Amino acid sequence: MAFHGEVAVVTGSSRGIGRAVAELFAAEGARVVVNYRCDQDGAEQVVRGIVASGGEAIAVRADVAEPEDVERLFKEALAAYGTVDVLVNNAGILEPKPFLELTKQDILTTFETNFVGVALCAQQAARIMLERGRGRIVNIASVSGLDNFGTAGNMPYAASKAAVLNFTGVLAKALAPHVLVNAVAPGFVETGMGHSPEYEAVVTAVPLGRLVQPREVAEACLFLASAKAGATTGETIVMDAGFRLR
Repeated sequence: MAFHGEVAVVTGSSRGIGRAVAELFAAEGARVVVNYRCDQDGAEQVVRGIVASGGEAIAVRADVAEPEDVERLFKEALAAYGTVDVLVNNAGILEPKPFLELTKQDILTTFETNFVGVALCAQQAARIMLERGRGRIVNIASVSGLDNFGTAGNMPYAASKAAVLNFTGVLAKALAPHVLVNAVAPGFVETGMGHSPEYEAVVTAVPLGRLVQPREVAEACLFLASAKAGATTGETIVMDAGFRLR
């Protein structure tokens, strides 16, 4: 088990990509802090599944956009497990809305979760990691944050993910050489939408003819947080099934 005895904090891990990340790290021996904002049932289900498989996990409610919540999240992680080795910044929101209908609050709400939350969690984790002289941070971004792949309907989301990508590189320099900071930028990820017209439209838009699976994103996170990543820092792994090749 590559992460035996290590502690991983995974934000927004009651479902989707975050859940896949939490479960995979636990399967590799990590003790996992499953973070959620609203979905307590989902988070507790993830914890029960990990424990039933012989792993260790706790669920902690915290809104990553709130400094007090973030501070409590890491305090509870330390109280339970004594340290933090890995942070996967996954929590994020996407609320599509036509550009001309956007309000200031729409934009701020998206940035507060998708970017400010990443920065606040990274700050708390970095304090712990630098004191120990080692650690890994993995930020979940999006292909929407690359170049001009966002759309007018998700402008705040795309802009916030672009900020995460920039932040990843800057933070990697700030925390070197002891803490590695990298990102994963998924494209369209399977979310259980089924074979609806929207699903078919997305599938035909990507060269591989399928969506990215949450487990695949989790495996990229596992690699970036492992010793196999070696000297990799400030980098982004793009997983979009060839979407950018359209």
